[in-house]
Parts: sequence; structure tokens; C-alpha cells
Amino acid sequence: MASTNHDPAYESPSGYGDSISKKHIKLDSRQSNIEKIRIRKAKIYQLPRSQKLAKIAMYSTCCQPNCCCKGWRLPEEHRHKDVEIDHCPNVYDLCRNANCKHSLEMHFSHIKNISNEQMDQLLSIIVDAEVLYTTLGLQKDKFIKKIYSFLFTFLHSCVSERKPAIIQGPLGDPPFQKPSIQKIIKNFVVMKYDKLRENNEAEFKVITEVARTFLNCYNNWDFEAPKDCKDSSAEENFYKIDYTRWLVFCYIPAFCDSLKYYNCTEIFGKRFLLYTFPFLSQQFIYHYETEKESLPADKQMLLERLPKFLETLREEIQNEKSEIFSPTFKPTQLAPTAYPRTKRLLDNNSDVRIAAKRMRREAEDLPDEVVLKALKRVGDPNYTNRTDVLNPVVHAARDEAAKAEEKRKEIEFHVVGNSLTNKISQLQKRWLLDLKNVFAHRLPRMPKDYIAQQVFDGKHKTLALIKYGRPIGGICFRCFPTQGFIEIVFCAVEDKEQIKGYGSHLMNHLKDYSISKKIRHFLTYADENAIEFFKKQGFSNDIKLPRTEYFGYIKDYEGATLMHCELHPGIIYTQFSSVVRKQKEIVKELFSQRQQEIQKVHPGLTCFKEGFRRTIPLEAIPGLRELGWKMPSRNAPKHLRYFEENSDPEVLAIQFNNILTLIKNHKCSWPFLKPVAASEVPDYYDHIKYPMDLKTMGERIKNRYYVTRHLFKADMNRIFTNCRLYNSPDTEYFQCAEKLEIYFNNKMKEHGLME
Repeated sequence: MASTNHDPAYESPSGYGDSISKKHIKLDSRQSNIEKIRIRKAKIYQLPRSQKLAKIAMYSTCCQPNCCCKGWRLPEEHRHKDVEIDHCPNVYDLCRNANCKHSLEMHFSHIKNISNEQMDQLLSIIVDAEVLYTTLGLQKDKFIKKIYSFLFTFLHSCVSERKPAIIQGPLGDPPFQKPSIQKIIKNFVVMKYDKLRENNEAEFKVITEVARTFLNCYNNWDFEAPKDCKDSSAEENFYKIDYTRWLVFCYIPAFCDSLKYYNCTEIFGKRFLLYTFPFLSQQFIYHYETEKESLPADKQMLLERLPKFLETLREEIQNEKSEIFSPTFKPTQLAPTAYPRTKRLLDNNSDVRIAAKRMRREAEDLPDEVVLKALKRVGDPNYTNRTDVLNPVVHAARDEAAKAEEKRKEIEFHVVGNSLTNKISQLQKRWLLDLKNVFAHRLPRMPKDYIAQQVFDGKHKTLALIKYGRPIGGICFRCFPTQGFIEIVFCAVEDKEQIKGYGSHLMNHLKDYSISKKIRHFLTYADENAIEFFKKQGFSNDIKLPRTEYFGYIKDYEGATLMHCELHPGIIYTQFSSVVRKQKEIVKELFSQRQQEIQKVHPGLTCFKEGFRRTIPLEAIPGLRELGWKMPSRNAPKHLRYFEENSDPEVLAIQFNNILTLIKNHKCSWPFLKPVAASEVPDYYDHIKYPMDLKTMGERIKNRYYVTRHLFKADMNRIFTNCRLYNSPDTEYFQCAEKLEIYFNNKMKEHGLME
């Protein structure tokens, strides 16, 4: 299967690569072009506002009535000048378009008051549109040309109409197939290798890593165009549609970041996998066989398992009735979580009681014994996460991989620094020199002399990330103990070690170091390329530290943004992600226990068969308390306790109808507006025995079914309970139910219908 060369502004003599070596050249070229696009955008963001407006005006419709000009054009005498580089036109310069001849100002008058952030968003779309236009001229495949032309026109209209670049239309919305390729591979690993979890956990982890590698390769592979397929029916079958979707949602957004990017394995499923797997599996093996000698030992271990893994997977996907393709695949026993456990477990009775009491306050309907049971189960070393089998890197905490390497002693962290009074070791001197080189390479705008001055200054220290005895990254900082803050001067990791979570783990180590020194504030000047990283580490433009505490102590940097991070002394930041994961496990276990209780079938009432005619107390009905029913408080005012029974049914119907209308108009009500179609969700009614929806409730209001508010509230709560029972907490449906339930309860209180 050949790879089509439709990279941004890239063209090869043959037009299409046909070997792994060509693919490597192509990938290197793509990364180089993506970096060039990123640098170009960064330069445009630094232009004066007048030049930015001129650039946007070239893609904006003229505001003069009856003018059809779609974009301002430089006058004839300046037509060869570049607005991005060296030319800022005058606002009174006339457009050279013969049908326009209006001033530049008429093309940007509608946007001249927008914020810098909005302006940069429009400029990003413009750069992407121009990249697509350039790439369009290099394409030889007419089919691909049409796709690039469509996206160019789409981005052009986004600038003209100032709308976000969200693609909607006949291609549909991701995901396109369920289950996804990612889920299929998860199911396969569980089905075929789950037995290794108990017998050989180390081997299971290797297989899991092989599966992750497979998914990662799939997400980064270039698939062949339909006309180049060996399968002659590719033009007529669904591959042509899927290939178009892959280009629009996966490939092109990788270098046009104004378009939303999706991983291929998350939006495609069985159909795409069946078509692409045979040849790709051969290429994967060939790729590793070719480069195995240059791979580290751990990667070679993966190589040894890869052929067998792919062969087993091939046999399974050829089985049309395989369970791995089932959207409702539910293994009896799942693989252990890929995250390391927290060091501080609830291993004594006092900790358990404290945690139980805290969770009891937050969820008063949960008895202490239920919470204690969940805590005990999650604290069990043999506990397995039943909601996830194969955690892809995209869903893992940023520092998890780095924490695992640190646990295996593959990486170490040391605080090093120079001293003018005390002698330092030769090893520390060598580390400081290596760190200086890392900072100089990753921060090319900084003068090398300045970097060396800061790194070797006795007042500065550097948290060094050491891998195999050599620094690969670090954070240079200076402590101001009397002022209560640390200034971060440089933060960098080597190019080839990027995207491994080292930066996050470095920052977490520095936070723990800072707290140990009783310093709770970080300050740093971040350039435009580092702002997003620092935001992810908890930094903000909102400086909460008084200006008098840092003014005059730190150096200002032109073109950089001052950012601040406040630390909490009670948090161990290197363990934070593990603690959060533990909390999630406890909540999931409570949900699991709750679902098991809800699914219990209680014996019905038999007293009526014996001729019993009197009213039966509600608390005597089996299972009612377990569903959340509570005895009305005896201290409640009498007029509230008997409001329903004494109210006019017609008045209640009007109130219920008003509330139902508000619920239907809420933005989170869309999953519940009508009954779930069995054709769309085949197994829904196997799990949900008492379905309910807003349409049915509306019909019941018309038929005067709701004679009490409890009946109305019970049906509404049934909608939310069914949703939580069928869907997992991480789904959009579950979140809609949570938000809509809060909104419903608030509206019931506002109308005086809530106890």
C-alpha cells in the first residue's frame, strides 16, 4: 500500500512513495513543514495591529453596499510586496480589483474593534487556507484536489463570515463507526491475553504496549488514495468515503490546526480496519525488522511479540462474528490499569473512617458501610479497573509514563547548581554544561552567553532530568525565600524526548521541592510558544502575588507574558494524578454497587390477593427505599406535606407542563426528547426495563396522569436513572443527565413543588 504525498507544500518527483525509506523521508519532510507553518503563524501574531488588519482584509468582503469584492487587493504599484514581511498598506489605499476600487478600510471596518485573540484566530485560519491553496497546486490526483479545494473555500468563508472552522455537512460528524478501532483493539487484548494478567503480568504489560504501538502507528499512517488501491472496487465501495473523512478530519488538521483534529482509531471502526489492515500489518513488521538493530532493548522486546500479535489479530478480525466487533462487548475480567498506584493508600481504620465521613457528607443517600466497602475494594492490591482495559496515551495523565520510568530508575531528578564558595563535583559541572546546551538548543532566541550566565550563576539552581546518566532536560530557577516565590528562568526538554510527559513531571518535582522550602508561588515570563504548556501546569495570567513582592526582583522580558502559579501545601504534586485516579476508581466502584442494587428484583405485594382493602404505607413497598425514596419529615409544615393531595389537578397539570417545556428547551435535553429507538440501540431494552422520555411525559400530562407531584418527579427521575444505568460516567449522555437533573430540581423548587 503506497502512501500518497499530499503534505503541505510538498512534492516528490514520482508523486507517490512506494517504500518504507520514502515514507521516512516523507514524514521528516512533513514535520519540517508543520514546524515552518507554526513559525510563520508565530511571526504573524507578532505583527503590528495595522498589518494584521490588512492581512485579514485581503480575505474579507467589502463593506460598501452593492460591492461584490471578496477580498482587498494591493494596489498595482505594491502588488509584489508582502504584507506579512515588509509592507503595511495605508488605510486609504484603493483595492486594485476593477469592480471594487474601495479603500482598505472598507474591507476591515467590521473587524477593527475585535480583540487580539479573535484577530489571531482569523489569521491562523488565513495561514491554513494559504497552505491548502499552495498544496492544492502540487496535487496530481483530481479527487484529492477537490477535497483541498473544498477546504480552502470553506476556510475562506470562515474568515469572511467570522465563524469557527467547524465542518458540517454530508460527511457526517465523528465518530463514523462504532465500535472504534481503538475499542476493537481493546476488546481483542482482553479476549486473547487477559489470562496473562494473573499468570504473567510482565508479559501482559508488553502485549499492552504492543497494542498501543499498533494504535499509534495507525494514527500516524498515510493511507493510499482510492485510485491507487489494488482493490478495483475501491472507487465504488465505502473506502472512498472513509478516505475523504480521513483527509478532512485526521490528516489535514494535523498541519491546519484551525480545523479540529481527530485520531484515526477513535472515529473509524470495523469497515476501515478490515480494508487497511492486511497490507499495513506487513508494513509494520517490515518497518521494525529494518530498524530493530537501532532500537533500544525495550523496543526490541516489543518487536519479538509484534508478528505473533498481528497474526492473532488478523485471524480474529477475519471472523465476521467475532465479539471484538460488538459495541456491547463486556469481558468478565479486565486488564489492570496502566497507572501506578498511589504510595499513600487508605491502609488504616482511621483513614478509612475519615474518607467515609467525607464522602458521606457529599452523598447523604449512601450509608457508611457502602462507602467503606468501596474504599476497601479499591484499596485491594488485586483490584482491577472495570471501565478501561487498554488506556491509550491520549487518555493517560501527562506524567504517567515519566513516573513509570522513574519507578524503574530509568530517569532521575537532581537539583544542581554552581557555587563560588563550595567545591562542586566534576559530574555536576558536566551536567550543568549539558543543561546549558539543552537550553541553548531549545531556546534559540536566547543569547547563549546569557543562558550560560544564568545556569552557572551561584544564585540559580537547575532541576535536572537525568536519563541513562545524561541530562535530557531541566528547569533553571532562582529562589526568593524572603519574597515567597521562585522565578522559573528556563524550562526545556530535548527534541527527541518530547511528548513523553517529562515536562509535566519536571514541573511537579519542582513544585514538591518548592513546598519543601515553604515557598508557595511560581513566577515566569513565557513566550508565545510556552504559554499553553504553563497553562497546563496550573499557571495563569492572573497574578495573585502582590506586585510589591516581586517588582524589582525579576527581570522583564520583551514580548513575553508574566504568568503565576500558586501551590497548595497539602498536595504532593508528583502523586497528584494517582490520587485523582484513586478517587475516580472509588466513584466508579460506588456507581457499580449502586447499579447492582437498582437491578435487584424485589418480591411484589401479595396482600391484595388476600382481600386487603386498606391503604398500604409507602415504606412497606419492597425496594422503594433502595431507589432513594425517603419518609417525609414530620417537622415539615402541614400545608407543604399535603399540598399535592389538596391541589386542583388542573392547576398541577399547568405547572407540570410549564416545567416540562423548560426542560425540553434546555441544551442538555436532546438525548431524552423521545423514546430510544431499538433499531439504533439494539440492547437498550435488555438493560432498561422501565423506559421513560420527555415525549411520553408530555402525553401523560395531557391525559391528567400526574395527580400528584411525586408521580411527575418519579417519571423525570426515571429518565435520569435509566441514563446513568445504561451509560458510563465519561459519556456525553451521562453528563447531560447530571446537568439536566440539577436544572429540573431548581425549577421544581422555584415553582414550590419540591419538598
